[in-house]
Amino acid sequence: MKIFQQIYFMTFETIHKSSAPEKVVEQILQKINAGELQPGSRLPSQKELAQKMGVGRSSMREAINALVVMGYLEAIHGKGTFIRQTLPAAGFSSEGLRAALTAGSIFDLMEARQVLECKSAKLAAERAEPAQIKKLKKVLKKVKATEKDYTIFLQADIDFHACLAEATGNKVICEMTKMVLEKVVRHHSRLKTTKLSSEYRLFSIHSANKVVNHIENGEGEKASAWMARHLKAINDELKSIIT
Repeated sequence: MKIFQQIYFMTFETIHKSSAPEKVVEQILQKINAGELQPGSRLPSQKELAQKMGVGRSSMREAINALVVMGYLEAIHGKGTFIRQTLPAAGFSSEGLRAALTAGSIFDLMEARQVLECKSAKLAAERAEPAQIKKLKKVLKKVKATEKDYTIFLQADIDFHACLAEATGNKVICEMTKMVLEKVVRHHSRLKTTKLSSEYRLFSIHSANKVVNHIENGEGEKASAWMARHLKAINDELKSIIT
């Protein structure tokens, strides 16, 4: 409690520059390195930190995401954001910071995908017509056949997720999914994530297959749960690539 009180009343410099997320990261890292923020201690809420530093909450969220990627912070659902007990041994570079900030935006995108596509899997299990299930299986077969070719694998995977949205029978979900997937492709292109591991690709295929099986059986909750696992694997793989 004493440590938390010290952090809560800690002063931060107001940030005026346009590169707000970078400046937020730098300030927090300075306080960690100076011992003002101790391992295991909890940060104030993002809203409070944004007010103290004079930045928008989106900039604060971006900075916190980057620090999580860099290994300095740990976000625990329902409890808050904490300084990691074990901090990175090496310092950070400008290039590493830029990569971490990029990763943060990807994880926001993945969070959106979790909300949208897990619901899509559930709806597909309730609504998909036999022809749509047949199409899902056909696309999934293509994903399996392109496992070793990164570019073709990525396109086949995108086609799978678009096909899943179609199986919901909801045009708005289809449009939203298309927009999100376009952003996914742009991120992959910018990061040149050709390092996708064989372990990831195998699990991606396995989990997608589980999703389709449960959709075919009309098991919405199970389809949604496997979609969550499928997307988490993507999230973890991207984090390992970027960091």
